[in-house]
Amino acid sequence: AEHMVPYDCEASTAHAEMLQSIGILTEAELKQARQGLAEVKAAWEKGEFSVTRDQEDCHTAIEQYLTTNFGDVGKKIHTGRSRNDQSLTMLRLFMKAKLMETSEIVASVAGKFLALAGKYGDTPMPGYTHMQKAMPTKVGVWLESFAHALLDANKVVQGTSSMIDQNPLGSAAGFGINHLVLDRDKTTKLLGLGKTQENVMYCGFSRGYFEMAVLQALNLPMTIAARFATDMMMFTQQETSFFALPDHFVTGSSIM
Repeated sequence: AEHMVPYDCEASTAHAEMLQSIGILTEAELKQARQGLAEVKAAWEKGEFSVTRDQEDCHTAIEQYLTTNFGDVGKKIHTGRSRNDQSLTMLRLFMKAKLMETSEIVASVAGKFLALAGKYGDTPMPGYTHMQKAMPTKVGVWLESFAHALLDANKVVQGTSSMIDQNPLGSAAGFGINHLVLDRDKTTKLLGLGKTQENVMYCGFSRGYFEMAVLQALNLPMTIAARFATDMMMFTQQETSFFALPDHFVTGSSIM
């Protein structure tokens, strides 16, 4: 739960600013909310903000901090939202950030494969099928296969990031807020999300659905990494010795 603290603070800050713009919070209350949420985030970054067992999650921990230190504004910022869309938004921000980080890493690793392929591309090596030598090939072909696979996988990572780049905040428990007109597009802009998730019922339906899509997207580069690891185990063993790894990448054994 503590990993989610900065994303919950970001979503709550945007929601508070939107509430002030439609007259629910005063300028003074918005200032208090901003200050309190900034304090929580700063304490979290220093490792000084924790979620206790009785609080269960960061939503409660943050609310208790705000109400204890700033009074009713800690409760008032929940106007126009429920824990459902609050949680959805927090997770949406977290997943988008992690997908962007993953995309950068995947692109960087693909670039490393291409660079090595360019350096050692013409070096001959046997091609294997069914764990048996099959036909002659080159190191460049082998290395580029991983680069191209990663580049394709990155398209899925980026596409998934684009798909989940929607703001569910303000959808409440999946039926919207009937007695209050919220400026959901404002929070979308403040959060830097691509669009407002318009259908409030779909916001709830996307819980688990979007998370599953993210896991499926992350599975692709991990599968490619596993394939490369398998190849390296085979190609660095004594029977082949095509390649060697630095000592800090390998482990020893009592009988080796």
